[in-house]
Amino acid sequence: MIGSWARKWFFPGIKRRNTTTSSTVATETTGGGEDRVQWERIVAGLQPMEAQVIKSRLESDDIPALIQQESIGTVMGLTVGGLGAASVWVPEELAERALDILDDPLG
Repeated sequence: MIGSWARKWFFPGIKRRNTTTSSTVATETTGGGEDRVQWERIVAGLQPMEAQVIKSRLESDDIPALIQQESIGTVMGLTVGGLGAASVWVPEELAERALDILDDPLG
């Protein structure tokens, strides 16, 4: 979808994970079972519409994605600053594949 030059310019929050730092993980229980899915944040500091575009791109490649935004930002209609910033989360085991998809300029 977007090349590394475009990612740096348009989506500065998208970065390759540094293996020396711990990843941010959220846990969610799936409906109807005891299985747990570990979610990892792959993009942070985006405007909500940018996050929606990234989520749609990942879902088109069968990668489930969630958008997290401060609830007050959603209620007040904020789209800039810390309260308006959104993050995109994917299952931990698909995080590297998701980053590869976002790095591919030809999508």
